[in-house]
Amino acid sequence: MSDVLGPLVLVVFCLLVSYWEYTRFRTVVTPFGALAWPYTIVVLMINFGGTYFGFFPVSVESILFVMICFGFFLVGGYGITFLLIGRRGDSILFKDVRKETKTFLDYYRPLFMVLALVCIVSGLFHFYELITEFGWANIGSKDFRDAYGSGILSHIELLGRSAFIFLFAYYLFYRKKSVLILLFLIGLTVIIRQVKYHIIVLLLSGIYFSYLHNLLKFNLKKIMIYALGIYVVFNLTYVIGFGAVGVDFAYSPKVQAFLLNHFFTYLFGGPIGFSEILKNPVYPMYSAEEIFAVPINMIRFLEGDFNYVNIIIGNWVPVSTIYKYFHSSNVFGIFGMLYAYIGSLATFIYTLVLGILAYTFMGLASRSRTGIGFQFVYVYVLGFLTISFFGLYFNMLSFVEVSFYMVIIPSLYILGREIMRFAVLQHKTS
Repeated sequence: MSDVLGPLVLVVFCLLVSYWEYTRFRTVVTPFGALAWPYTIVVLMINFGGTYFGFFPVSVESILFVMICFGFFLVGGYGITFLLIGRRGDSILFKDVRKETKTFLDYYRPLFMVLALVCIVSGLFHFYELITEFGWANIGSKDFRDAYGSGILSHIELLGRSAFIFLFAYYLFYRKKSVLILLFLIGLTVIIRQVKYHIIVLLLSGIYFSYLHNLLKFNLKKIMIYALGIYVVFNLTYVIGFGAVGVDFAYSPKVQAFLLNHFFTYLFGGPIGFSEILKNPVYPMYSAEEIFAVPINMIRFLEGDFNYVNIIIGNWVPVSTIYKYFHSSNVFGIFGMLYAYIGSLATFIYTLVLGILAYTFMGLASRSRTGIGFQFVYVYVLGFLTISFFGLYFNMLSFVEVSFYMVIIPSLYILGREIMRFAVLQHKTS
């Protein structure tokens, strides 16, 4: 009975909050919506469907813990929105004025075209360099993935994250095939590393950015298409590795059956994993280094200490009885990972701060079109919140680095254009 009651209480809670947010912000696509609804849907899929295929149910205790975290997230978020937006209800979406949208997109197009080309060229050069070193047969190896994710070229490739998000919206507005080719090539530089969340978050960010500017509307059909697209991307990241053996092998029924089970093990792993560790006396481990790895590792880098904090959880727990295939998980969702490392109280505090930051970016993003950098960071955060039922991503350097680029580079571009405009005016008046 508890396997059914827990998800139902969760659904009612999310419906009430989303209704209130819609009356206030005129949309349910908010930080809470991005955080809570994916987790809720996955829990419903597990307890009402996955258990019939051998997956363990998500316990009511873990669901209640997550709901408490949602509460702290909302308290922090709503506290800051009262300061940034006020008590009045207001839409966080920009008006659908085609002339204004065209001016906005045309203004930033030169910047992100350049960033896209820089990302593509550096990515292709990096790929050629590593293929020469490792060979095609090792493209699916851990050494290849690690090498592709390190070095100066990998940092240059991160400049393409904001370019992809912008060009995603630009394509929806203009429908130019040349832009679609750029999107494909940027995506290729990301997916070649075979890290699923990188490309999934990028796609989600592009979708959210387009929605923010009223270039995209959500409905059930589109959501199903996006969900199918996510599976295709997931499948492709593994097919790249299996393809080294042969394309026929990669698309054989045996491999595809394994990947289908692997997909649902990944999808269900976070909520079930947290449910399982919550009753394990080994947790929490009270090791905050993994949660605050970015500042710790940056300090160690400056000190010349390259013994960096490893944020990958090494503890695996079974999530199903499907022993024929992969049936374990080392991810516990955002709140499960926080609980595992820093305990309940610190998890609630962290979630409160996360709510403040997420809704701060929402408020900043909705204020003016000139704040495109904050819009990028906001939709980027929404992308990570959407997949947070899987794990914690805000303790990764790439998130901090990309967010920094998203704010600083457009600001420098605006400053540069203003300086040039001022210089031209001075020249004309002299």
